[in-house]
Amino acid sequence: MSPELITAVITGGIGAFTGLSRALNNFNKKIDRRFERLEDDYDSLYDSMTKEYVLKEDFRREIESVHTKLDRILDHLLSN
Repeated sequence: MSPELITAVITGGIGAFTGLSRALNNFNKKIDRRFERLEDDYDSLYDSMTKEYVLKEDFRREIESVHTKLDRILDHLLSN
């Protein structure tokens, strides 16, 4: 083998390795961005669930207790 051929093979190998490492780096960046968006979506959903669902459930329970009290008052008034 001639030294030129060996140099060409080594240079080609280095170029291929560099190209693969760039492709892998770009792929990792895309995956990281996708996971960051998923985390942001999850955080947003979690925040809205805690604010909207919990408040709605608390409100519903309070309204039920008011209805129960009003039913008691009505029963008391009707029984007297």
